[in-house]
Amino acid sequence: KVSRLHVADEKNFPFVFLEPGLVAIGGATAVRSAIDTKAGGASVKGNDDVMRLVRDINDGDAWVVARFDALTGGKLPAEVANQLPPINWFSARGFINSGVDGQLRVETRDEAAAKNLQDVIRGFMALGRLQTSQHPEVAELLNSVQLTGDGKTVSLSFSLPPEMIDALGALRAQRPRPRTTPVPSPRPDGQPAL
Repeated sequence: KVSRLHVADEKNFPFVFLEPGLVAIGGATAVRSAIDTKAGGASVKGNDDVMRLVRDINDGDAWVVARFDALTGGKLPAEVANQLPPINWFSARGFINSGVDGQLRVETRDEAAAKNLQDVIRGFMALGRLQTSQHPEVAELLNSVQLTGDGKTVSLSFSLPPEMIDALGALRAQRPRPRTTPVPSPRPDGQPAL
């Protein structure tokens, strides 16, 4: 069976449907490697770390497991990357019904890094709460966030009821959109261009 790689250019996330219900997303080289592996190479099922994380989250409607460095590709802004403690693994799962319930989980290098990451996240959440006075729907989202930690693992869970999704969509629609067509220059006689 031939797998078709979908990619607009090398900078966008290429993806391929490896089988029904299984999509590979990432850099073009990694996705091509996933296609080759599916066709008969070594299997990810032999990677104990990946499979341990998959078993923890594969009950979601959608889920992902990735090495953090592979996921970010070194493209985090320096001011963010410098504030983050060492992160090894990232996983996420979502349960979709009338709203969305989700969980993001990261596994750090050690317990000290996990505690530092929790402090960073608490700081971002506090900053977010300071910014929500004009948008109560965002405050409601932040209030739904639960931060927990266990050893080297930090988890962030949230719940978005349908009303909050609608409110966030309306909030996004209020933002000014960038112009996609250039504004014509006026003619030399001062009249608008046609």
